[in-house]
Amino acid sequence: MEPEALETCPYNPHHRIPLSRFQYHLASCRRKNPKKAKKMASCKYNACHVVPIKKLEEHEAACVNKSTMEEEDSLSPLKVSL
Repeated sequence: MEPEALETCPYNPHHRIPLSRFQYHLASCRRKNPKKAKKMASCKYNACHVVPIKKLEEHEAACVNKSTMEEEDSLSPLKVSL
């Protein structure tokens, strides 16, 4: 069995978390670090991507999940408003 990939916590770079527990860990660290959490934002393409607010626009422009979301949008049926 392969070891699970580890992700680095944006709130504490010393935390290395398995991907299966990463979202839970983010919520926990966000509550424990409210001052730092106010300076961070989640990527609109992947909520596990938490970056400083100042770098959010740059991150979203280059996010690896961006192309996946755009493909899903193009496959969805047209929305018609009356």
